[in-house]
Amino acid sequence: MKFKLFSIIMLVIFCGACGLIDRKIAGYTGYSTICIDDVKYIQFTSGASVKYKKDGHIETCD
Repeated sequence: MKFKLFSIIMLVIFCGACGLIDRKIAGYTGYSTICIDDVKYIQFTSGASVKYKKDGHIETCD
């Protein structure tokens, strides 16, 4: 029973921390970049946006 409770607590903490590190980095540097499904996103402290190239196309991950 204790292991099950511990596992649930750790899962909640882990899921709650998703994106927290990227938001903290954005707080120090102004932004951070994230790749999801081969698309590059810019993470700000207030949210995220797709990163675009200068020609207007969506930037993909290398």
